[in-house]
Amino acid sequence: MFNKIVIVEPVLITDKGKQELKKYCNEIVIFDNKSASEEETINRIGNADCILISTYTVISKEILEKAYNLKHVVLCGSYYGKQFAKIDIDALEERNITYSYLSGHGDNGVVEYAISQVINLIHGFSGKQWKKDVLDLENIKIGILGLGNLGGKIAKAFSCFGSDIYYYSKTRKEDLEKTQGYKYLELGEILKTVDVISINVNRDVCLIGGEYLKIFGNNKIIINTSIGKCYETKSLKEWISNKDNYYICDKTTINDDIKDIINYDNVIYYDNSVGDTKQCYERATKQILSNVKNASLK
Repeated sequence: MFNKIVIVEPVLITDKGKQELKKYCNEIVIFDNKSASEEETINRIGNADCILISTYTVISKEILEKAYNLKHVVLCGSYYGKQFAKIDIDALEERNITYSYLSGHGDNGVVEYAISQVINLIHGFSGKQWKKDVLDLENIKIGILGLGNLGGKIAKAFSCFGSDIYYYSKTRKEDLEKTQGYKYLELGEILKTVDVISINVNRDVCLIGGEYLKIFGNNKIIINTSIGKCYETKSLKEWISNKDNYYICDKTTINDDIKDIINYDNVIYYDNSVGDTKQCYERATKQILSNVKNASLK
């Protein structure tokens, strides 16, 4: 049992979840606005032994040095490695402060967005039509770049409609090749083969820079679900300048260097995170409560 839990800034947790946190501590303090400074963050943490933070909350070494009673940090979001974290992971580990994070809580919305926008384009439902003929998804060649949890869900969704699934991943998924009929190809080969690619790689893994978009060619569709820069800016802008190409993304995948593309007619853009649904908050809350419970027992 923790003595004091502090929600340092707004996080992905329901009101019911906030109430349930009381089971695991003697005291809970909740801040419903962002911290304005490092000093304010230090004051908010105070003598807490467990804190909940968002993916945007900065927890520096200096802050941790003042958090004298801290035992556990709950990152209420995905973790892509310490090089991308707003938390100083090395400082946490030096002080033997444990941490936990979420996984997959927003995947459903991302999958639904990817599928729905491709369907809109191939049918012309939203006034933009990919090819002259109206199409459905059967036999459309889909390339999945990154067949992890999210990529796997997107592949499965397209497969349900009869699409042909090709994939490129760090590791072969031979079980899925046997059971689902997915076909593995190296990056250059998959780009030559498919009509649509869905990019689902780790943060800032650049896959489609330089010559790769030329290999992919025109009259194609790119779905980008990856946070950070999975592209080389100049090449992507050149590819999008061809009006026969379509690029599907949301707010979380747009960086400052390329944000002007959201006004292009052939860019399908949603000005929010497509994963943010009521159920996303519920899934996040369930994971947060489990992480807090497990940490409280140690």
